[in-house]
Amino acid sequence: MNHTTPLPPHPNPETAEPTVPHPQAAERHGRHALLDTEPGIPTPVLAAGAGLLKAVLVPVVTALAIGTAFVAVYLAAFHAPTAHHQPLGIAASDQQAARAELALNDTAPDAYSFHRYPSAAAARDAVAHDQVPAALVTEGNSTVLLAAGAQGPSTVAGLQAAASSAAGHPVAVQDVVPLASGDTRGLSVFYASFGVVLAGFLFSVASYQIAPRLPLAARVASTVVFAAASGTMVALIGHQALHALPAAFTTVAVIAALLAMATATAAGVLLRLFGPIGMPVASVVLLILGNATSGGILPPSFLPPWLAPLAQIMPPAAAVRALRGAGYYHSAHLTGGLVLLAVWILGCLAVQYALDLRAVRQEAVAA
Repeated sequence: MNHTTPLPPHPNPETAEPTVPHPQAAERHGRHALLDTEPGIPTPVLAAGAGLLKAVLVPVVTALAIGTAFVAVYLAAFHAPTAHHQPLGIAASDQQAARAELALNDTAPDAYSFHRYPSAAAARDAVAHDQVPAALVTEGNSTVLLAAGAQGPSTVAGLQAAASSAAGHPVAVQDVVPLASGDTRGLSVFYASFGVVLAGFLFSVASYQIAPRLPLAARVASTVVFAAASGTMVALIGHQALHALPAAFTTVAVIAALLAMATATAAGVLLRLFGPIGMPVASVVLLILGNATSGGILPPSFLPPWLAPLAQIMPPAAAVRALRGAGYYHSAHLTGGLVLLAVWILGCLAVQYALDLRAVRQEAVAA
């Protein structure tokens, strides 16, 4: 007679106690070193977890690095802003203009670059088209500062104080380009662009976390949908509901959509190029440096010399110039801003295509 050894009963997965490997044994086998203190976490998530030391230190170091960069850049840029070669118009006789320039240079050397105009009308036109933020006009014994309120109260107040100090008496201000009724502090353009940049960054991070191998065509389609929705949302809120963005609805929507797509594609390239540290790198480049140099808080002429060049090339700065120019300055800077955003989008897509092509070739060689 054959004797068989009975097999142990198969455990019921609903009632069986989970087997938790010893932490040291798990570490030796390269598995997650932390115990499952939160029941219900899927096994693949636990298997992908880091060791104890890495799990504790990496978030601390990453968050601290990003926070330090944010505090350092924003405090360096805005703790005591000083003008550097800020454009200032002057419409006066040669003698009066020379006296004003000398007095302003004595008060703040290298703070201003002067542009002379033959008449008050020419100076007013220059301010209205954002060629200069303000112009000092002297006719006889009367001196007035023609200023664009759209530059923001802080900028106008600083220019008025400098002009009054140079003249030796209070100088009145005439607001040539007043702010929109829904934007009394002149910061709506900055907040709108900051929100779009943040959304574009988060979209790209989520996209690569959920589907890191998504085909480029599908990723582009997803980004286009996101960008179009972002532009429409900004236009509905900023232009239609709050009247804080005075440019036309379609113009606001297009600029915001291009900024969203430029940010998302740029973040995607950084995530691809830098791998695990791509997210903090993108945070510093786009969220911190990009927004700090946008010119939405103060004109780029107030930035430190080491930050000022970024104001000419970063997507947030291009969007701020385009939105402000379209809303207040007869579409000044609109074309340049749109072109720069388009260059960022096409350039980043070209890099992503090249990276995908290289990955396909590497896989083919490995096979």
